[in-house]
Amino acid sequence: MSTTQVLCTNGMIFSEETTRNWPRVLRGFLFSVGMIYFFLGVAIVADLFMAAIEKVTSRRRKILGPNGRTITVKVWNETVATLTLMALGSSAPEIFLSIIDIVKKSFHF
Repeated sequence: MSTTQVLCTNGMIFSEETTRNWPRVLRGFLFSVGMIYFFLGVAIVADLFMAAIEKVTSRRRKILGPNGRTITVKVWNETVATLTLMALGSSAPEIFLSIIDIVKKSFHF
């Protein structure tokens, strides 16, 4: 029984053929720096999203109560904001992988 090895030749940034002759330490360092860079990007986007959610959920408005007094109520439910953040956190990796796949295929499905 013979086994064949298939190497990926079309990487998004570096192909296998390009990085094959690089020292292992250099490859590890460059890919680690790249991962840290991408994680920082996701952290910045999540921080901006969190600030926007806080601003939206802190809004209040005044309504006239049944006894004629003015009551201040929240416009948004905090539970909805929490569930939105949970959905974003759990789905973000799949969304990013789908975007990368679409870009890699030159926007052809």
